[in-house]
Amino acid sequence: MFHSTGNNVYGHSKNSVSAGLTEVGVNVSYQALDNLSFAVQGLYRRAGANTGDWGGVSLDFAFFDYTFFRHSHGRIGVRGGRVKNPWGLYNETRDVSFTHPTIFLPLTYFDRSRTLFLAMDGGQFYADYNTSVGDFTFKFNYGLMNADDKELLIAVVNNPFVPGRLVSEPSFVTQLSYEIMGGQYVFALSYADVSLAYTTPSALDPYAGLTTHFDSFIVSAQYNGEKFSFAGEYNVQWNEFSSLMPRPDDGRPVSEHWYVQGGYRILESLQFTVRYDKTVQDVRDSSGQQFHQLTGLPAHLMFTQDIVFGLRWDITPAWMIRGEYHRVHGASTISFLDNPDIAQAALNWNIYALQVSFRF
Repeated sequence: MFHSTGNNVYGHSKNSVSAGLTEVGVNVSYQALDNLSFAVQGLYRRAGANTGDWGGVSLDFAFFDYTFFRHSHGRIGVRGGRVKNPWGLYNETRDVSFTHPTIFLPLTYFDRSRTLFLAMDGGQFYADYNTSVGDFTFKFNYGLMNADDKELLIAVVNNPFVPGRLVSEPSFVTQLSYEIMGGQYVFALSYADVSLAYTTPSALDPYAGLTTHFDSFIVSAQYNGEKFSFAGEYNVQWNEFSSLMPRPDDGRPVSEHWYVQGGYRILESLQFTVRYDKTVQDVRDSSGQQFHQLTGLPAHLMFTQDIVFGLRWDITPAWMIRGEYHRVHGASTISFLDNPDIAQAALNWNIYALQVSFRF
């Protein structure tokens, strides 16, 4: 449930209360042979205006996992089908609320591109190697991203009324991670090379021929202690847009996202989290003034700063309640579908959120 001032999140939450986010996932796995397994998960998700009043059902992941080399210190294998993308600390488990640090993931995990980054249709090569100084894991995904999402389309073309859609061209996501002392310290480097194209049934569509390509790099670090935890990630993304339509930038904006986050376990079942988040859509126009002069839209659509205070209570191993408060400066991450009058987006606003989760 959400209540906000200034802007809507997950439905009509502005000066009201929205029960606008519901997720239900069911998964099945089967170990066919010692080195061959299968896994699949279906997901029902209703998330504000983006998925309509009743939400939608999708195939979250579905793949086979074949290990063709196994050793006492590691293994090498492949996965094929719809595989999760190894991106940062939280992307592979972003549909499992018990793994989240807070209800809202850090702004690095841009919610408007959630569908795009969640998984891809293709394959994954992976390798694990355990040493006396730590454990290394390498993953390389190659295939087609899921780009057919209305929110993502609006974010790319800046127009909610276009008749076409985005499709993925062959792309890849890769990650190298390093863990010490069974995950007490975690470090990761992730890189994505993604290409999208706009297809349209109309020959008069001014966005016909639009393509976009971006290279995104994220460095992650995490400490998990008995009482204290700490995490931070820094993400820089080089974007390139090719279209007949002019854009407020030069078609090659560079985005930057980072956060620092600390947690303290008050009791065994009670944890407090605080985070500072910052994201900028174009580092050469961090204040958004050039964007405002060219488009007439609010400058704060180009940046967001967010201070988060969250409290998590694990009632039982199966039930969790979480509440949090956000003090937000900027509006670059708001949903255009939940906020159709984007010219009236608020600069300074608040979010109050409550979540109940159950796992079995």
